[in-house]
Amino acid sequence: AEESKPKEKENVTDISEEEEGEDEEEGAENNQADEEDEDDEDDDDEEGEEDDNQKRYDFRQRKSVVRYQAPQDGRQILYFIHFIVEGGVVVAKGVWLGLTSDTALLSPSCRRRHAIHSSDSTSSSSSSSSDDEKFQRRRGKSRNRSVNRCLPMNLMKEDLLGIQKDRIKIGASLADVDPMQIDQTVRFDSIGGLTRHISALKEMVVFPLLYPEVFERFKIQPPRGCLFYGPPGTGKTLVARALANECSQGERKVSFFMRKGADCLSKWVGESERQLRLLFDQAYQMRPSIIFFDEIDGLAPVRSSRQDQIHSSIVSTLLALMDGLDSRGEVVVIGATNRLDSIDPALRRPGRFDREFLFGLPDREARKDILKIHTRQWTPQPSDAFLEELADKCVGYCGADVKAVCAEAALCALRRRYPQIYSSSQKLLLDVASISIGCGDFLRAMRKTVPASQRAVSSPAKALTPVVQPLLSAALRTVLDTVSTLFPHAEPGLQKHKRDIGVHPAGVLEDDLLYSEEEDSSVCINELPRSDKPVNGFLHFGRCVKPTSYRPRLLLAGRPGSGQSSHLAPAVLHALEKFTVYTLDMAMLFGVATSSPEEACAQIFCEAKRTSPSILYIPHIQQWWETVGLALRATFLSLLQDIPSFSPILLLATCNVPHSSLFPEVQELFRAEYGEVHCIQVPTRQERTKFFEEVILNQAAKAPASKRKAVLASLEVLPVAPPPPPRTLTEKEQQRLEEQEEDTLRELRLFLRDVTNRLSQDKRFKAFTKPVDLEEVPDYATVIKQPMDLSTVLSNIDIHKYATVKEFVHDVDLIWKNCLEYNPDKDPSDRQIRHRACALKDTVHAIIKDELDEDFEKICEDIKESRRTRGCSTSRFAPSYYHVLPKPKAVDTKTSEEVVPPKESGPLPLAVSTPQLETGVRRVTRSLKNQAMQQGMVDVDKAMEIFDQETQPLVVDHNKLKVNLLCRAVSKTEGYEVYQLEKLYALLCQSIYRHRKDYNKTTLLKEMENVIEDF
Repeated sequence: AEESKPKEKENVTDISEEEEGEDEEEGAENNQADEEDEDDEDDDDEEGEEDDNQKRYDFRQRKSVVRYQAPQDGRQILYFIHFIVEGGVVVAKGVWLGLTSDTALLSPSCRRRHAIHSSDSTSSSSSSSSDDEKFQRRRGKSRNRSVNRCLPMNLMKEDLLGIQKDRIKIGASLADVDPMQIDQTVRFDSIGGLTRHISALKEMVVFPLLYPEVFERFKIQPPRGCLFYGPPGTGKTLVARALANECSQGERKVSFFMRKGADCLSKWVGESERQLRLLFDQAYQMRPSIIFFDEIDGLAPVRSSRQDQIHSSIVSTLLALMDGLDSRGEVVVIGATNRLDSIDPALRRPGRFDREFLFGLPDREARKDILKIHTRQWTPQPSDAFLEELADKCVGYCGADVKAVCAEAALCALRRRYPQIYSSSQKLLLDVASISIGCGDFLRAMRKTVPASQRAVSSPAKALTPVVQPLLSAALRTVLDTVSTLFPHAEPGLQKHKRDIGVHPAGVLEDDLLYSEEEDSSVCINELPRSDKPVNGFLHFGRCVKPTSYRPRLLLAGRPGSGQSSHLAPAVLHALEKFTVYTLDMAMLFGVATSSPEEACAQIFCEAKRTSPSILYIPHIQQWWETVGLALRATFLSLLQDIPSFSPILLLATCNVPHSSLFPEVQELFRAEYGEVHCIQVPTRQERTKFFEEVILNQAAKAPASKRKAVLASLEVLPVAPPPPPRTLTEKEQQRLEEQEEDTLRELRLFLRDVTNRLSQDKRFKAFTKPVDLEEVPDYATVIKQPMDLSTVLSNIDIHKYATVKEFVHDVDLIWKNCLEYNPDKDPSDRQIRHRACALKDTVHAIIKDELDEDFEKICEDIKESRRTRGCSTSRFAPSYYHVLPKPKAVDTKTSEEVVPPKESGPLPLAVSTPQLETGVRRVTRSLKNQAMQQGMVDVDKAMEIFDQETQPLVVDHNKLKVNLLCRAVSKTEGYEVYQLEKLYALLCQSIYRHRKDYNKTTLLKEMENVIEDF
C-alpha cells in the first residue's frame, strides 16, 4: 500500500503534464478568440487546476504530446492578400508585413493566459488591474470610432492628411450629410436680400483669418456664436451651405461640422453628452472650425421642472461646452431654429450665441434679387421691369416660395408648348429652344403656389385686387400718406423705387460708415484735456437724427361695406411688408385652447416689443370691444400704456361706425385732432366710371378665345428620341478602365482555374480530363458536334475566352451533355460514366453556388456588356503565343459563343431612325392626323373639330355699351358703398360668362341692361 502512493503521485504528475500540453494545444488553436472570452477561459483554468489537486482513481488513455518545433531562423515572411472594391471593380492587393518571429504571430489578445494561484489579495488586485486595462482599451477603441464619425463635411480626403484612412472607412462625414450631395455652387453671391447677415458672418469667420492684427491689437475675440431664427423657407440652412462652401475656398480652409437637431440624442444614459464632447473636441483639434446645429430647438429645449432630466443634462453639457471653464478657441457655433421661444434662455447671451439674426420674409428689393438669381441662367432672361412687377405681386413669399414659382413657371411653359409628353411614356424629341416662359406661365405658377407663411395661418396683408383698385386706389394713397406722417419708420418701405436705407449697393452698411464729427470724440487718456470730463459727457445717444414717433395709432372708420376692413387695411399692411404684423382679433385671442385670452394678449404684446418696429392690427374694434370681457379690456389698456412713448409700434384698427359712435375708451386711443382717424368716403363718379369700364366696354365686347394655336401644338407628332449614346472616354480614362476590368477578369480566371484543377484531380472525373481519342471511337465526331473536356476548358481560360462564369458553366455542362448523348444507358460501363458526368455537373454548380459572390458575377457581366458596347474584344489581352498553336480540326467553331446573347443593333444615327425636328409649327394634314390618332396622345376628332371651325365676325354695338350700359350703371350707383358696387360687378360678369362663346353679343347687351335696371 505504501509503495502504491508514489506511483499515484507519478501518475497524477503525468496527467497534469498532459493537461498542460493540451492547454498549450488549445491556446494555439484559439488564436482568433476575442478579448471578451478571456475571463471565461481563466475561470475554466481555475476550475481545472482545483480538480487536479483532488485525487483521481479512474485514468483514461491520453494521446502523446507532440510539441511544436520552431523553425531554425525563428522568423516567417508575412504577405497578406486582401480584396477591395474600387469603382465597382474587385481588385486584389498585397500588403507586405515584413519578417516576424513565430511568437509574434499570435496577437496579445489571442494568447491564452493561465490563472496564477496566489493569495486572495494578490488575485483580487490582479483581476481589478486587468479589468481596468480592458476598460481602458475598450474606451480607447470606442473613442476612436466616435471621433472618426465627427469629421467636417466640407473637406475632401485630400484636404486631410492624418485621417484619410478614417474618412475612407466611414465613407461620408458628420451628421449623415454626404459631401457629394451638397451643392458646391452655392456661394454668398447666390443669396439675395441677406446682406447684413452675410457681413456679420464674415466678421465672425473670415476677418479673424484675414486681419488677425486688428483683433490682436485690442486683445478681443470676435463673436463665436450666432443664432438664426425665422419662419421656414427664409434661407437659414441656405446660408449655412454657402458658408460651408466659402470656408472650403482659399489657402487656409475652415472645417465645417453639421449636426441636425436630434442627431446627438441616444437611448443610452450619458451617450448624448459624450457625443457633444467628442464633437467639440474634434472641432477644437481641427480649428479654425464651425459647428452648425440645424433645428437646435430639438437639442436644447427650455428646461423646466416638468421636463425629463436627460434633456436638462444635454442642455447643461451644451452650455458648458460653449462657454465654460475651458476656452473653445477658434470654434464658431451657429444654431438655426424656427421656434425661438423653444430654446433655453441660457443659450441666448454673449459668449454662447453672441448674435441673433432674424430671417424674416424678404421685402420687395430682396424678392427682386432672389428672382434675378434664379433666372440669371435663363435664355432669354426676363427684363428688369417684369421682375420688378413680379416682386410686387409676391408679397408674403419667402425665398423658397420664389424659387418654387420660378420652377413652376418653367413647367407651365413646358406643358403649354408640348402637351404630348404627358400622354407618352417614351422620351420624345423636343426643341428646347422653342420653350419660352411668358407672363401667363408666371401667373399660373403663382395661382398654384401657396406661400409657406399662409399654409398654416392666413396672413392679413393683401394687395388691392385689380377689380377694386379703381375704387380704392386714391383712398389707399391718402391712407399711406397719413401713415408716413404718423409712423416715420414706414417711409423708407413706402418708397417704391428706392432701395432700403442702410444698405449700400456694394453690400456695406452705410450707418457703420457715415459718422458725424461730434460722434468721433476721443476717449484715450493721452488725448483728454487736463480738466475733468466734459459737461455733456462722452456718449450722446440723442443727437442722431432718427425717425421718431409718439405712440403711432391710426383708425380707419367708415360706414359698413366701405372696404376699410376687407380691402384698405390689408392693403396698408401689404405696403408695410417690412414690419412684423401681429393680429389681435377675436379668433387669435380665443382660438388658443392652452392659454387664456389675457395670456395670449400679453404674449402678442411681448413679441411686438421684441421685434419692433412692428404693427398691432385690430379689425372691427367696435365689435372686439363689445365682445371681450372687462379683464381682457383692462389687460389690453395696461399693456398698451406700458409701451414706451417713442417705441415704434403702430396700432392699426378699423371700425364700421363713425368715430363719435365708439366707446369712450376707444375714442381716447385714437384722437381725431392728432390726425389718427381716417374716414373712408363713398366712391366718386370718376372712380365708378373706371370701375365699370373694364367689365362693360372690354369684357362684354371681347370675342371668344381662339384655341387654334393650342390645337396645333397638341396635334404636333413628336418623334421618339433615340437612346442616348454612351459617353466618350478619354484615352487616359479608357486605359484606366481597361486595367480595372483586366484586374477583375484576372481574379475570375484564377477562380476558374482553381475549380477546373480540383475537378481534374478528382479520380471520379478522370475520364473527362482529356479529349476523346478518335482512333478508339471513330464515330464520336459524327455524333458529337461540339466536343469538350477539362483540358480544353483550361486552354479556354488561358486564352481569355471566358468573361463570365456563365460561359464557363456552359462549357462544363457541354461535357455532361456530350457524355449523356454518346453513351447510351445499356451496359454497366456506360451507366457508370453517365453517373460521373452528372456528378461533374452537380459538383461544378455546387462549388460556384457556394464560393462565388453574386456581386462579382454581376460585375463580370457589366464588363462584358461594356466591352461589347465599346467594340473591345476579350481575347485582345490574351497571350500572343496561343494563337500560333494549331487548332484542332474536329472541334467546331461554335463552342461557348452560343451562350453569348446575340448582339443587339446599336442606336442608329439620328438622320436614319428619326426625321429631323422642325422648328416651326407643322401644318395639320391627314397623315399628321393619322399619326396622332395612332399614338393616342389627344382626342384627334375633337381637336380637328375645333381646328375646322370657321371664324365668325364679331357683332357688338359699342355705342350702346358706352351710352346705355356704362352711363346707366354709373348713374344708378350714385352713393353706393363698395360692397354694393362689387355685387353689381359680379352679376354683370355672370352674364358675360354665360355668353362667352357667342359671336353675336346682342342678347348679352340686352341681358346686361336688364341686370342694371333691376339692381
